[in-house]
Amino acid sequence: MEEKILNIVRELFNNNSLTNNSKMGDIDEWDSLGHINIFMSIEHELGISCDPEEVIENDSIKKIVTLLTNKN
Repeated sequence: MEEKILNIVRELFNNNSLTNNSKMGDIDEWDSLGHINIFMSIEHELGISCDPEEVIENDSIKKIVTLLTNKN
């Protein structure tokens, strides 16, 4: 799951330097709109949807991976 999420985020932001330790604000593109786009891409690519509260609370790759692993 981690590699899938990393690939989605790397492709979305066209940034291969992102790691599992990356979080919102680490790059300019990962602002509030970019954060929403991550979850929209995850829903489109993986078919997993999240509640708005989950989107807000999970603002790092690690947290997103944990959230989606628990949902799967």
